[in-house]
Amino acid sequence: MLAFIMHTCFISLMIRKQNDPVGSMFHDIAHLIRLQIDETLKPYGLTRLKWLAIGIVADNEGFSQVELASRLELKSAATGKLVDRLVERKLVERHPDPSDRRAYRLFATEKSNALLFELEPLGSRLRESTLNGLNETEVSVLKTMLARVKANLLAAALTVIAMVALKSEVILPMV
Repeated sequence: MLAFIMHTCFISLMIRKQNDPVGSMFHDIAHLIRLQIDETLKPYGLTRLKWLAIGIVADNEGFSQVELASRLELKSAATGKLVDRLVERKLVERHPDPSDRRAYRLFATEKSNALLFELEPLGSRLRESTLNGLNETEVSVLKTMLARVKANLLAAALTVIAMVALKSEVILPMV
């Protein structure tokens, strides 16, 4: 774990451009959270991605692999391999899609539901340790500021999507 933290700090120093500590901090925080989650899940034989996948399937019974791939931001081949591993461990079941014989629908198992229930306190503890030392007001302000940053990034992404659509003359659906 120490090696990962040192690696994170080294990478952080490398990516700092024009002395931008905010961007570097976002990177560092996200990386350290991922490391913490993966380390916490090791005794369960899970990774962050597997935990996320079974949680998505449990919350969206009957999801297709394509829908899961989209939510996980993975290619379909990688999602297929991930689902294969989850099926092998009896954490997810695949059932043929009645409306498309090439597709499968995914369902959580009793085993995965029990595991998610067991892991719920771990998620709470990770959140608590991440925000340790911040009072309720500080957490509230942090959430508000991060929501604003996220909104800015989403607006920028939508602008890029709109510009690409205009250049390629793609007609976007009205939302």
